[in-house]
Amino acid sequence: MIGTAAALDAVVRHATDLEDDYDDIAPTLTALAESGDAALVPRLEAAMSQFLDEQNFYGRDLIAAVLAGIQGTAALPTLLHAAARDLNDDQDSLSVEIIELLEADPEAARPIAQSFATADAPALRRVGVWALGFVPGTDEVALLTTAAADPDVEIRSMAIASLPDPAGDDDTFAVIVAALHDFQEQVRVSAVSRLGFTARPDAVAPVASVTTDLSPRVRSMAAYALGRLRSPEATPALLRLLDDPDSSVRSHARHALGEIGDRPAVDALLCLATSPDPELRIDAAKALAQAAEADPRVPPKLTQLATDPEPEVRAATLSGVASTSGDRSRWSPLLLALADDPDASVRQRVAVLARHLSPAAARDLLHRYTADPDARVRDLAATELTRLPDPAG
Repeated sequence: MIGTAAALDAVVRHATDLEDDYDDIAPTLTALAESGDAALVPRLEAAMSQFLDEQNFYGRDLIAAVLAGIQGTAALPTLLHAAARDLNDDQDSLSVEIIELLEADPEAARPIAQSFATADAPALRRVGVWALGFVPGTDEVALLTTAAADPDVEIRSMAIASLPDPAGDDDTFAVIVAALHDFQEQVRVSAVSRLGFTARPDAVAPVASVTTDLSPRVRSMAAYALGRLRSPEATPALLRLLDDPDSSVRSHARHALGEIGDRPAVDALLCLATSPDPELRIDAAKALAQAAEADPRVPPKLTQLATDPEPEVRAATLSGVASTSGDRSRWSPLLLALADDPDASVRQRVAVLARHLSPAAARDLLHRYTADPDARVRDLAATELTRLPDPAG
């Protein structure tokens, strides 16, 4: 193995010239990260600055990996500063490095995240508030509450997303509810999304209050959140959203009604299942499947939808029942009835779902599908056969 200084030179050249594949430099990169050679830190930080100035996010990520390996939590300031620079990429690799450092030593990482969250520059506050979400502590609630009123819209949105779970915290819950009235759409969407996962009965009313929001994104998220809350108190608001001018809002409302599954919700979905519009029947099939355990009228309707003249509806019915909880093998007769469907797209769906809905019959069915006239069916069957448990084991 060459010396660490020469190894770093090789990594920098690789990231600058891009003459070789990542696999060529990977062993050198791993050796550097595991070397523990703290003497390299100044050169690594200089390389990081170079790559940031050159907008080279690939080089940034390679150097971040080495710094994290050598310094551990002490590398966080450099990595967070790097994250605050927008290089027009998704920052996935850099984010993973930062998150691993945050979670490896929360006590040491928390003060670092706090210092960024209270910085003067908005870009630094953004990454600090984001980082605090991975190292929650009692002091962070007050800090994040302050950040929820930050002049910067991205910081307010991140603060809402980073606040501790409001399910059992009334103060946090109140901060998120207040954010429903933020003048920026992005913040309202974040607030609605958080409320949808609280399982709090008192979240229904504030979420329902934004179903008249001017933004389709907010109304769509409100419909989704009401479904997640699974409270019959949400049904009236969702029924109103069935007539929303935005198609995405209407679709989310239909799905949410299935998650709630009370009688008025199922009544509406059963009506949609008879619509002449196949798109409505598709959504009704998927949504009704969620209410199959709650209403005895649903299973017969799903069986009927599985014979719909539109293949998209038949396929959607299969997808719907496959997404249900509990014993999904109860839907084996429905799947087997579609095994010889004349439409290849339906048989493709059968191939993918056979092991989930009809495990006892899946092997024979998939073997038969390996000779199907449709190439896609044959390919899916071959793949799904490899995912079945070994009959000998």
